[in-house]
Amino acid sequence: MSPSTQSRAFLAVFILALLLRLTAAWAWQSQCNTAGSPLKFGDSHSYWIIARNVVHEGTYQYGSDQSKIFRAPVYPLFLTPFVALEAPLEEHHLKAPISPTIPLLVRFAGSLLGAACVWLLMHWTRSLCNLPLAPILTGLLATLYCGAVGMSIFVLSEALATPLFILATYWTWLAVQPKQKNIPIPKKFSPLLIPAATALATACLTRPSWSLWLPIACLYILFASYLTHHKDRKTPLLQSAIFMIVFLLSMTPWWIRNYSITGKFVPTTLQVGASLYDGWHPNASGSSDENMAFSTEFLQSQLQQDQLLASEGKPLESTLEWRIDRRLLHAAYQWAFENPSDVVKLGLVKFLKTWMPMPIARELGNPWVRWWEAGSYSTIMLLAAWGLCYLAKSRPLSALWIAMPCLYLAVLHAVFIGSVRYRQPGVLILCVLAGIGAAHILSLRFPNPKKSFQPSITPLPENTAQANRAQKHSTTDEYPRNSNSNPDS
Repeated sequence: MSPSTQSRAFLAVFILALLLRLTAAWAWQSQCNTAGSPLKFGDSHSYWIIARNVVHEGTYQYGSDQSKIFRAPVYPLFLTPFVALEAPLEEHHLKAPISPTIPLLVRFAGSLLGAACVWLLMHWTRSLCNLPLAPILTGLLATLYCGAVGMSIFVLSEALATPLFILATYWTWLAVQPKQKNIPIPKKFSPLLIPAATALATACLTRPSWSLWLPIACLYILFASYLTHHKDRKTPLLQSAIFMIVFLLSMTPWWIRNYSITGKFVPTTLQVGASLYDGWHPNASGSSDENMAFSTEFLQSQLQQDQLLASEGKPLESTLEWRIDRRLLHAAYQWAFENPSDVVKLGLVKFLKTWMPMPIARELGNPWVRWWEAGSYSTIMLLAAWGLCYLAKSRPLSALWIAMPCLYLAVLHAVFIGSVRYRQPGVLILCVLAGIGAAHILSLRFPNPKKSFQPSITPLPENTAQANRAQKHSTTDEYPRNSNSNPDS
């Protein structure tokens, strides 16, 4: 396949992905408007209200001034230009009905971001191997994956967090690859790690569940850089350290803002306690409790304790929002400590809820959508398993890096609540392996004697005299000391 033909195929897949998502966005918004709920989900409503507060009052809070760290900031700020398009509100902006048309524009923007993910995954696949059909098959799988379409069109933080996370993981991977022909070994520091760390921090400030990815990324950079720089132990440490510093600096404005409000270090939001208690409490089912009804009980208990302390003349610690979060965290940890067997059982239940092919009816009521999700998900997982085995023979560390988001989400949501919603970013990245697996299967079924279907990993000789001989050979090293035609460049 010529480069021009492949580029046209990339563009065709991108357009297909965009049109499919735009159509789904329009259909979903029509369904929501018919049901009298333009946003559908409670989480969507909270993001919208925060954005309204920013637009109309210039304050970042959900409802009262006791909920100033309720949500991570990036997605509500992303919504503010759309909220500003609403007609002048005749009543208080917290109670005013939501326009039935403006959310559709948000869904269209999410559709564009979703199609951009497809484009990015195709480029990542092309960088990994020279199977001609692999990038196209990756793009088609990502285009038709039901979960990816849904996360693009819902007014949820995943619509923005998923593209940011994919961009961060791709740039992180690319930054530690051997470079172009004339400079086969990366420099002491790859500048690409700076936008990679920034993108990861922005993803965390969009969806806080990615905040624990930092140590995984640093370990990957450390190990991958060490394999590339066999004789230099300082470079891996330097690359990991700078990546971490850039990430921390990107998070710092949010931390400073939170500290100025609470007098405490709050890394993400003050909903961690509620989220953890949602997964660890006596009546936990593995799914989220409806509207987290338990929060009202904890609020009343905290208010009573505050009144008691005030009557005794004792000062209250931090803000009410912070105290409620601490109370919920303590209750969740205490229950988990007292009921370890239930924690294990719930972890298995959450794992099944997150990774079972067929979603439960409560999450997706339309049977056709449920079967679409089950079919597309199962196809990707099976092909990704094949692609993982194939790629691991030549590039085990790259294969592990692509599979790692699914492992991360599996562990995370065995602790917090389980739902098919939370697997979508990891499964979407797995489309890279699935595309490689599908292309390899096709190459076995329809071999091309004129084209070798092997990962393009040809080492650059260590001296000029060996150049011509080395071009005739390949290596299976994950990160050769030198590389001439390495697809990682």
